[in-house]
Amino acid sequence: FIRNAWFYTGRSSDGQEEGFIEKLARKHHYKLQIHHLESFKDNEFRAALFSENIHCIVFPPLIHFPGVSELAKKDLRGYVSAGNNVVFIGSYEWLSVMNDVFGFQLMSDYKDGPYYRNDRNVRGTPFQWSLSRLEQPDGSIYSVKVNSIPMDGKCMFDTMGACVVFYVKYNLGTVCYIAFDYDTPYGIGHWDQILHAAMMM
Repeated sequence: FIRNAWFYTGRSSDGQEEGFIEKLARKHHYKLQIHHLESFKDNEFRAALFSENIHCIVFPPLIHFPGVSELAKKDLRGYVSAGNNVVFIGSYEWLSVMNDVFGFQLMSDYKDGPYYRNDRNVRGTPFQWSLSRLEQPDGSIYSVKVNSIPMDGKCMFDTMGACVVFYVKYNLGTVCYIAFDYDTPYGIGHWDQILHAAMMM
């Protein structure tokens, strides 16, 4: 498993929820060092992205939507293009950030679970070890229309055209999205494995 990860904890994310997703990320992976990325401010964001050997950033669900400057967008594209991985979690706001930053055209679409693994797409990724179906969790799901995922993207889990886990190759790196907001202390099922797989992309 990866040794280090950034977690975005800017004012825009919800303090409590944050701790929960960090705990989940550390489940069975006690050596994982979590570093907090506190702002999209140009200089802080850039210093963080290029300071250390950290190849993954996790963006938990937001309560307040951050403004992302043109420079921060460019830096985030540069970070991913260089072979790093970003994981966006459970919020339609993140879909619009992904559209804005990476030029995607993701569209939201909701269907009730369970959600089924796409065996052809998961091959050769950390998702190939996950269970073949994900139950409808006890929190909110912010899924995406499968046909709105870019050509370089692959849907890992979906039901009837609504995708709940996908990744998109972006130059040498990857952009991952998990539709579940993890906003519940119970009823998570195997969604913790999905978080781990996404962080390992």
